[in-house]
Amino acid sequence: MNILFIFSRHSGDPHDSTLTKDISDEFARQGANVYVMTMLEERYGQETSLSLENGYHVLRVKTGNYFNTKTKREKVLTILTLPSKFVAAAKKNLSNIKFDLILAHTPFVSSNKIITPLKKFFGCPAHLILWDIFPQNAWDIGIIRNRMIFSFFKRAEIKMLLAYDQIWCMSDGNVKYVREHYPELVTVKIERLYNSAKIIPLQKINRTQLRAKFGYTDSDVVAIFGGNMGVPQRLENIFALAKLAQDEHLLAKFLFVGSGTQTDVLRESVKQLNLKSIQFVEQLPRDEYQDIVLASDIALVSLDQRFTVPNFPSKTTDYCKSGLPILASLDDCSASDYGDFLVNIARCGRFAHAGDAQAWFKEFLSLYQNSALRCKMGANGRKFYEKELDVNNVYHEIVASLVLNLDK
Repeated sequence: MNILFIFSRHSGDPHDSTLTKDISDEFARQGANVYVMTMLEERYGQETSLSLENGYHVLRVKTGNYFNTKTKREKVLTILTLPSKFVAAAKKNLSNIKFDLILAHTPFVSSNKIITPLKKFFGCPAHLILWDIFPQNAWDIGIIRNRMIFSFFKRAEIKMLLAYDQIWCMSDGNVKYVREHYPELVTVKIERLYNSAKIIPLQKINRTQLRAKFGYTDSDVVAIFGGNMGVPQRLENIFALAKLAQDEHLLAKFLFVGSGTQTDVLRESVKQLNLKSIQFVEQLPRDEYQDIVLASDIALVSLDQRFTVPNFPSKTTDYCKSGLPILASLDDCSASDYGDFLVNIARCGRFAHAGDAQAWFKEFLSLYQNSALRCKMGANGRKFYEKELDVNNVYHEIVASLVLNLDK
């Protein structure tokens, strides 16, 4: 089986573990002939190249800069010019390969301007892993305010989705939403595919030592948020929680690991609110991040209450892997999907509706005051990870779908 993955990023470190790299690694482990096409930003000063990395082929295509750019103009220019560069590089470097499947993920590397010509050139189907329902999510929270701009992106989204033979969504709620809101996709197969990871043993750590590095004691109850710090996360929800905990003189600490468009604003808000229990840490190496997650007591998820599309945070996989109970503040749409997942499916957490600080504080107290409950929910999450979030499941589901379609 020959498969072409199209990823926005791909680590060359054999020990690194990301949602996309774990999938390509698993396909290679199962014996597939794997090719990955990914971005090589011009800031690195290197040209497009095809090389063997960790047992399979990686085509790094020179593009403009996209991540951590200083201006929106630079990022937009990269998005506009990327499709032609990807298509040209694939045709030049991979023309002798007969691919059985192309698999891409949102956002932007999934463009129909990449997928449609490559499907025709290689004569194979394409699958999409749908992580973002854009532009509706951006419209919901005011990132897009102009109706004409929204309509432009909406038309582009439909064209993109129609380029695929199969769309994989992160949750049942996402599947339901796409089926109900995109009648144009009547011929496209839409199914659920959980974000997955390579199954690794639960790491042993020196909990006391790790916590001390961040100024925490064994008596503290540490709640951690890891990931992007932008408008969608509405981290002010966590600030409200921290304020209530501080007012009650709880031994609760709140650790934010990551960065984003709102980082500076959030840091300033913490100063203004005098929230002494909150600490920010810039991006950590993945192994160090996983260690501090393991040394924490509660994992936090926060979403803006204005969302009308269901969100299923990708950080859930890391949290379940680490055996932490999850406490979430969710918009109404995600509450009926992700909230149901936490409470009834994985039984690994609790949630409250975003904007209701008192209700969320009540759920926080139930975990803060009961270490046995935290352990039980964390163990449930770990069991769910080992059974349902194994990247091996992803391999078998994608292959089964491909074989089924070939038999038709």
